[in-house]
Amino acid sequence: MPLNKEAAQQVLAQIDRDELAQLACELTSIPSPTGQEKAIAEYILRWYEANGLKAVRQDVEVDRPNAVGIVKGDGTGLSLGFNGHTDTSFSGTAEDLRRVSKVEPESELKGAIVGSKVRGLGISNMKGGVAAFMMAGKALTKSGVKLKGDVILAAVVGEISRTPVGPWQTKEYRGEGVGTRHLLTHGMHTDYAVCADGSDLNIVWAQNGVVLVKISTFGKAEAAWGTKRADFPMEKANAIVKMTKIIGAIEAWAERFEEQYIYRSARQGPLYPKVNIGGIEGGAPYRPNYFPGICTIYVDVRMPPQVRPVTIKHEIETALNALGVEYDLELYKSLLGHEGQNVDPLVSCAEDVHQHLFGEKIKAETPDRASIWTDTNIYNEMGIPAIKIGPRGRRIGPRNEEIEIDVMVKAAQIYALMALDICNRERDVR
Repeated sequence: MPLNKEAAQQVLAQIDRDELAQLACELTSIPSPTGQEKAIAEYILRWYEANGLKAVRQDVEVDRPNAVGIVKGDGTGLSLGFNGHTDTSFSGTAEDLRRVSKVEPESELKGAIVGSKVRGLGISNMKGGVAAFMMAGKALTKSGVKLKGDVILAAVVGEISRTPVGPWQTKEYRGEGVGTRHLLTHGMHTDYAVCADGSDLNIVWAQNGVVLVKISTFGKAEAAWGTKRADFPMEKANAIVKMTKIIGAIEAWAERFEEQYIYRSARQGPLYPKVNIGGIEGGAPYRPNYFPGICTIYVDVRMPPQVRPVTIKHEIETALNALGVEYDLELYKSLLGHEGQNVDPLVSCAEDVHQHLFGEKIKAETPDRASIWTDTNIYNEMGIPAIKIGPRGRRIGPRNEEIEIDVMVKAAQIYALMALDICNRERDVR
């Protein structure tokens, strides 16, 4: 259906650039590492209430709530959900030194408006997107324009790629979809959905899945001093040395896998698989005079739609079995990739809105940026046609980020007009 240009103008007039920048700044100033999202969720819930939206708190686990805002329609039309995560890529604490060699002062990670940008930890991934759909919801409410269907604004916990394994079992390691899965299994279904995660305002509807693999090998835990290599070959006695063979085999398999499993999406373009050895443990730093009795690596596999975890397991085992090395393999995470089904009405809506606002056709996201996992996949897994369109900034330090205010404004405009369009389409009651 054609966009109601008069109503569109009413809604767009309510999106205030300075107010959006300040909102993004305030969200960024509230620390919200994975597992510690309570404070920002409570801020968002208060904001929803203060701005005329229905606020719904969903406790995913103790002190870990999703913050949901609802712009109510009259019940006769289609509904549209917007989704964004509140947890951040880094914790903003000394824990980050496990992943980066040096960090900037924590004072630099607070939200700050600097010229035409907002800076701070999490503004690009992805508090800028959350702020944009919050402003879109406020603009729809304040404009007085009537909607037929509901708009659901979901600021969710736990999207960042963190997974419980070994001693790391607390809520600080439960990410990669826990908030959105709770959202959708506790009543917040919509006819369509938009994930506001960063995409440079390009469009995405196909994304990779994830398999995490733990591989251990074993040595002979006894003193190394006084032994002859001929009697104690390192490739048998030392688990770390033995692991180098396994790493070589994984790398050789990865090279083949990444070429063989490129996914061709007819409209979006290719998705690239990826294999990364992202963690290693072995031996005792305080007692290196012993042969390490165990060494473990942790492998992240990004697999495109239609590839299943059992395929990954079989291929890795085949590669390792050829070595004649004792090992133990465990899959400790599996999330399927999806290409959205029945998304054409949503894609067409995004194309029309983008053309109306900016006079040009919306672009598909580039393959390198589309080949990730986000909460968009959970919507598509549960049969809710979903796409991803979101503002993205850039990293300006080891952890710090920045985003252009005008990019957030454009995102808010896109979200508001998509909701105006979709949520004024009448529901087919057959």
